[in-house]
Amino acid sequence: MVLKVTEPQPQFARVIVADYLPAGFEIDNPRLVSSGDTGTLDWIADGVAPVHSEFRDDRFVAAFERKGGDPAVFTVAYVVRAVSPGRYVLPQAYVEDMYRPDRFGRTGTGTIEIQAAK
Repeated sequence: MVLKVTEPQPQFARVIVADYLPAGFEIDNPRLVSSGDTGTLDWIADGVAPVHSEFRDDRFVAAFERKGGDPAVFTVAYVVRAVSPGRYVLPQAYVEDMYRPDRFGRTGTGTIEIQAAK
């Protein structure tokens, strides 16, 4: 899963990214399994390491400390795997400044389908 965040005006901020998983998916926690290691995602050019991350059953949460001179675009990624075939709602991902509620963003919603292996 790859999320690209764009700030209109980079400035000092403590930013939270919360990405809720659709049903049928699980996060491969890199602290528990080697398949969750994002080192294999070296093709992501503008990736930023979070100061804190949480791999929960229903969502991925990461905290970032941003500075005014940081690039306006940054990317965060984590590894998920499909575990149950079906058609599911793809929920929004949220980005918000922890101390400035007027600075936030979210993705659109959609649907996603996991097909059974044949």
